[in-house]
Amino acid sequence: MLIAGRRRRGGVAVAYTVILTSVGLEMAADMIMRLRRSAAHEVRVVAVERRSDVNARHFADAFVCIDSWDPQTFAVGVVRVAEQFDADLVLPLVDGDVLALAPYAEAFAGLGCRLACNRAELVDTLADKLAAYRLFTQVGLPVPDWRAADSRERLVAAVEQMFGLYGEVVVKPAMAQSSRGVSVVRNAIHGAQEYLGSREVHMDYDTFMTRFVDVYDALFPVVVMKRLCEPVHDLDILAWEGEARCVVPRRRRNTALPNEGHEILDSQVLTDLGRDIAKKLGLSWLVDCDVMFDETGAPCVLEVNPRPSHSTVVSVAAGAPLLDDMISLARGLPVAESAGPPPALVVPYRTMDIAQT
Repeated sequence: MLIAGRRRRGGVAVAYTVILTSVGLEMAADMIMRLRRSAAHEVRVVAVERRSDVNARHFADAFVCIDSWDPQTFAVGVVRVAEQFDADLVLPLVDGDVLALAPYAEAFAGLGCRLACNRAELVDTLADKLAAYRLFTQVGLPVPDWRAADSRERLVAAVEQMFGLYGEVVVKPAMAQSSRGVSVVRNAIHGAQEYLGSREVHMDYDTFMTRFVDVYDALFPVVVMKRLCEPVHDLDILAWEGEARCVVPRRRRNTALPNEGHEILDSQVLTDLGRDIAKKLGLSWLVDCDVMFDETGAPCVLEVNPRPSHSTVVSVAAGAPLLDDMISLARGLPVAESAGPPPALVVPYRTMDIAQT
């Protein structure tokens, strides 16, 4: 593949500059290296994080610490970084960054920089599980049976009803991230226990009703949903104006710990679902979707995250041109739909590389 022509500013050729936020994530350093080693574009990466001690800072062309958890302060800081480095693209990797940055899309555009983010109202909807499930139901995407609860009384009633129907239910706060505050109610265990080192807590029905219901007093509203069949599947979806350019289905080796390895799948069912998600939600850019199957083998959408997962590099490592094609789309270059990579098992391992000096 030929390297795309370098942009010019004032007659001087310059690399395409990508700002990557929240680089403290486990696989962020790998994503930085894959961006910088692109076979299709000459890419410069500016890494941004709220902490100054992350290892990924050594692998970027530049690193900036924005030491603030206030969304507005962080967003204004990223805008300033974009101006300082004459950036072309901002790629956020966590929901909080997307929510903070989405209202500043025009500010970035005024600098000649694109924010890899869908429209702000869709971002707000996808970040709220109740609003998202209502939208998925409205547009006809498959979801598990679910109920909304905004009080202790409604939570108890929903769990009682759903447990009676299915024997296993999941309770999750509408605004939770990374399994925070998630309870799985099932009688296959006694008492309560953390699930395989994750933030999920699994418990029997009586334990939930006597010890955990009041935990949600500070977390309402919540979603009560039918528990589906493990493992979780991820869909990496690169789309543009509602048209999928590439969909990569991958199955987690460990549902609770998604970074312990993935199997890249050749699944027409999941690929078609990814295309349907992109079309019905009018998606652009690179997003991550969580899917599980019900007992009949039908896929159900759990979440559509309004940004790529840092584990998207799993699909890139397997051969999917997700990052290269995303940059091509951002640059206005034509990108045809591409098939996902062939089936493969991709596992993480500890390695070393020469850091930037």
